[in-house]
Amino acid sequence: MARFRPHRMYPGALLAQEACSYQGATEVLARIGGRLAVIIHSDRDCSNVVPKTRQLIQGDLPYKFLCTNLKEDELVTGQGGAKLRKALQLVGEAWQPALTVVLSTCPTVMIGDNLRNIAKKSGRELGMRVEAELTHGLRPVSPAEVVDKVFGLLARASQPTGVEVRRRVNLVGFDLGPNELAEIRDGLGELGLTLNAVLSTDTHLDDFLRAADAELSIQPGPNLLLGYSEMARDQWQQRIVEVPIPAGVQASDAFWRQIAQAAGAEGRQVLGADRQHATQAIGQFRRDHEDQARLRAQPLRCAYNIGSVRSFDLRRIALEELGDLPMLQELGFECDLLIQGPQDPANELRTAQVLADLQCDLPFGLFPAPGNLEQFLPPGRYPLFYGADFLLDQTSQAGVALLNHRATGLGYREVPGNIEKLISALSVYFYTIFKADRHQPNDPRVQVQLRRPSELLAVQQSKETGSGRPYAG
Repeated sequence: MARFRPHRMYPGALLAQEACSYQGATEVLARIGGRLAVIIHSDRDCSNVVPKTRQLIQGDLPYKFLCTNLKEDELVTGQGGAKLRKALQLVGEAWQPALTVVLSTCPTVMIGDNLRNIAKKSGRELGMRVEAELTHGLRPVSPAEVVDKVFGLLARASQPTGVEVRRRVNLVGFDLGPNELAEIRDGLGELGLTLNAVLSTDTHLDDFLRAADAELSIQPGPNLLLGYSEMARDQWQQRIVEVPIPAGVQASDAFWRQIAQAAGAEGRQVLGADRQHATQAIGQFRRDHEDQARLRAQPLRCAYNIGSVRSFDLRRIALEELGDLPMLQELGFECDLLIQGPQDPANELRTAQVLADLQCDLPFGLFPAPGNLEQFLPPGRYPLFYGADFLLDQTSQAGVALLNHRATGLGYREVPGNIEKLISALSVYFYTIFKADRHQPNDPRVQVQLRRPSELLAVQQSKETGSGRPYAG
């Protein structure tokens, strides 16, 4: 696992789709509540990427996003710095935000505006809390890097308040519903830990501003939030605890095992009643479907979708969207990976290497576009497709039930509900969405094949060994 880094950008089909760091930052910041002001240091065209629907922008100020609106002559003659300082002054006098964030864009990066120094000096002179970050679209980055950068940007403003931090923890990078969060609070309580702050892409600024007051930082891994982790270790001396996504019983066991070990309570089981109830629900599902699998003379299969939606939710990003696999596998599903991306041999080999680095050897296939998905869903092979809901048009043409990958919950308590949603997708809901008359002809240019990463890499190794070149894997 040491080789894999989600911040690395892979050419061709990325298991996590690439992003412009500026556009991604605005998308994440739009959902952060509180008295947060964001100044976009650019011409007005770049500000057009900000969501225009007010309901998508959370916050307590009249406006969250503002723009310095640089004109061409101001960009050319170097007047951007003075205009940014004036913007900070006006925002501070009018609204007194708890934190003001400054983002750069392609034009201000290309002309070399020293954004961070200007923001730091202006904030000190104006008595404001100001943080700046270089963001732009000149180099595409992974969604993981966008979230890492934004979390570090917001948390840099946090200062220790002097409270006793021992056995206080931050939960970083999990977008959780109320029930999921309540379960984690209960589990932490059983381990004698106190939840200090929840840092996610859908949280309040106040949580980021108290991030320094914790001993442990619990976050999804491996190797996500690299910059944030370095800052938390160096500035606040926090210990980083990387945990798996708690999707299902086995993954939740591993989640709590890692936390218990970090808390000095190794081997201690938490939430025992919830775990037992979840285990019983899984056992009942497996018994109910074993007979059906025997009648079909084939195992219960699931087509598991990756790469069709760009997301800044670290649950989706972690392990390149493979984090939900344990939940389906413990229910008895044999999963094939259907990854959206180009089908050229080089890209297929790169994808195989990414999966191998993640220690995943499941069969996978690459489909170039959403309209080609139906060709990968042959009649009778898959009762279930687990993935993005916009692909419903394709799955319904193939007669395959779709379970939206955003619909399932995390933790022991969510397991029975996840199973109910799964049963509904396989039964009642399927007949509601099935539209056989929308069948589209197959594209003869698309190659429909599934192969294991180990098979592809073995073939490549054989070729390179035979040609005398060292194998690069």
